[in-house]
Amino acid sequence: MRRLLLALLLTACGGGRPPPTPPPQLTAPDEGPAPTIAGIELPPLPEDVTPQSEDLADGWELAERALTMPAPRPPTGEAWEVEAWAEDELADWMRRRGEAVADVQRAFEAARHGDAEESVVASMLLGLAYARFALDVRGLDTPSVFSDDPARAEEYRGALASAARPLWLRALDAFGSCASVAGEQPAHHLGRWRERCDREAREASAMLPQPDDDDDDDG
Repeated sequence: MRRLLLALLLTACGGGRPPPTPPPQLTAPDEGPAPTIAGIELPPLPEDVTPQSEDLADGWELAERALTMPAPRPPTGEAWEVEAWAEDELADWMRRRGEAVADVQRAFEAARHGDAEESVVASMLLGLAYARFALDVRGLDTPSVFSDDPARAEEYRGALASAARPLWLRALDAFGSCASVAGEQPAHHLGRWRERCDREAREASAMLPQPDDDDDDDG
């Protein structure tokens, strides 16, 4: 079991589902279809911004690739098979997914420090890349071999939560940057992007472990 936990924690670059979200806002008739990435609906793009914009095109393509890397399923065999899976298939997926998200961050560097319109889009997509990676880690199935061993199952879930934590934090940073830049613009100019990034940030924050109530009473 120690080898399994080590494999999970060492490969993280930084289950459960996020809190339910309200349905997406309907677009006005003159806005056309809402833009999407990897099946995720986005707010209407700012004027003169497209997925093919010079500073967004590479990052957009890389983000879509990162968002569509399916997580592996654990084997149904013995505990030693689960440990081998964690050290090989799972570790390889986490490495490749982590590298893919790092590529997204590098590709969006110029856009995030450029015009506000492109900055909010780039930060939103980067936040989604980190948040969905974290969700996939947290959502990995618990191996069936642990079904009769609650302690080992809890250790496994705890290792996944620990591996996902730095990913949630990076997602929060990206969503916060998106909301901050959007909030500095004239009223309503990027309001939908600010609202969406604020919402995504709240959901990411809710996935982080909360301090135990008992800790507040210590001392």
